[in-house]
Amino acid sequence: MILLIIFGLVFICSIIFVIIRLSISCMFWISKNPKDKQHVFKVYFPYYIIIFFGLCLTAIITSKGDSSMICFCTVVYLLALIIWRYIIKQKPRVYRTIKENNELQNPNLP
Repeated sequence: MILLIIFGLVFICSIIFVIIRLSISCMFWISKNPKDKQHVFKVYFPYYIIIFFGLCLTAIITSKGDSSMICFCTVVYLLALIIWRYIIKQKPRVYRTIKENNELQNPNLP
């Protein structure tokens, strides 16, 4: 029984993580400059977090202040903030061509 509860919690947490991650990724997909993370953060983050806060607050009010709903909404809200921070702080990948890689490995070869 305990294993089933743990499996259910892990499944629910992973679904929530994927949904939040997709909602944040949509902000980058609809942006005109999806590569410029700072621009996307400055333009879309305030609206995203205000709407998200409103949804969490509505859920808490409709549940009449149930402590489990308060904990759930708090965790989801903090998870959204952590995901935003991770995306913004993530360093961009540098793609090099095969020729550039060969030159970096053997700089003295003609």
